[in-house]
Amino acid sequence: MSPLLKRNSKQENESNLLSHLKPNSPIREQYHTIRATIQLSINENNIKSLVIVSGEEQEGKSTVSANLAITFAEVGKKVLLIDTNFRRPTLHYTFEQNNNIGLSTILVEKSEIEDCVRKSHIENLELLLSGPIPPNPSELLGSPSMEQLLSNLENIYDIIIFDTPAVVSVADSLILSNICDGVLMVVRSNKSDLETVELTRDMLSNTNAYFVGVALNDERISRNKSKNRKMLFR
Repeated sequence: MSPLLKRNSKQENESNLLSHLKPNSPIREQYHTIRATIQLSINENNIKSLVIVSGEEQEGKSTVSANLAITFAEVGKKVLLIDTNFRRPTLHYTFEQNNNIGLSTILVEKSEIEDCVRKSHIENLELLLSGPIPPNPSELLGSPSMEQLLSNLENIYDIIIFDTPAVVSVADSLILSNICDGVLMVVRSNKSDLETVELTRDMLSNTNAYFVGVALNDERISRNKSKNRKMLFR
């Protein structure tokens, strides 16, 4: 999988949307495989909100979140992709949007949902960016207002995907996992150490969300060191 975006390059921003911009790419097919694989769990467990997490930063969860959202939109699902990484938001760079309003303005200023949700250039996919960085991210995400917002959004969208901060850094991902239906963990090959992966898994096991599985990112699978994605499940 490609590295996370550098914030000053339009070309690099677009490269993170491989499932949409390179329709014949094997990487795109891997995202569709991930979507198809987790679809059964989503159906069986009535999952409408899915949290994408990783143990550490720079494991590719923002890229996975964006591309997975695209693959659901491509099969006709009405999708909302939310950036809840208040400390290091990236989705507005990926989709080339202004981050002046978003989730924080809904929770802090009580702005209306329809005023903050953005259309993307992809049919069926809408965005709720982080908005201005608040001083109290964990408190906002754990507030009754956040729970009410999620309840309202679940009445509008078929699936809601959350991009989140690293689990071992802050409590935000665990807070969201307690109010959402499912959680998908991203692990970067040759970067994530086993101890951190196991710690993250154990922390997630104590939340209310159904553990959908693990996406193994940046795995080297051929002699020419091409990169691919796989799913690992318990």
